Amino acid sequence: MAFEEARYLDPAKVRAWFPEGSSRLRVEVEGEFCLPRAVAKLVFPLSHPDRHVVLMDVEGKEAGILPTLEGMEPSSREAFQRELDRRYFTPKILAIRDLKQDGGMWRFRVETQRGPTEFWVRHWRDNSAEIQPGRWQIQSVDGQRFEIPAIDALDVKSLRLLEQLL
Repeated sequence: MAFEEARYLDPAKVRAWFPEGSSRLRVEVEGEFCLPRAVAKLVFPLSHPDRHVVLMDVEGKEAGILPTLEGMEPSSREAFQRELDRRYFTPKILAIRDLKQDGGMWRFRVETQRGPTEFWVRHWRDNSAEIQPGRWQIQSVDGQRFEIPAIDALDVKSLRLLEQLL
């Protein structure tokens, strides 16, 4: 099996924007190529959310890697950030209001930075992970990711409720 060498792109030569009326990112690399419907993904979304952005076409063919968004013109950087924020949005749990087991699943009622929400988790051990000491990521039954940035920053009630799972 032959592996292709990673192609790193110079951020100063990359221009990105959302054409009027479109929700798809358009990317042009000066003198090289254009992706009218670009896909941007992070190589390390949890540990390095601001570096190593892979650019692909809609079929998933890799066009190159941006080692950083630094050095890019501000409007292009904002377009990339908007696309990555949409793809990797993970509500941060600020407090747990209620946590109950029902029918083999856990129902969470929480406060996030965007307000109150409710979600269900099946098989806690398979759908949660401590990604750094005290920092947890949880995946709901519908595939949404939630994050507890720092367990010790939760209030006493939230900690007591969470003890049922930990």
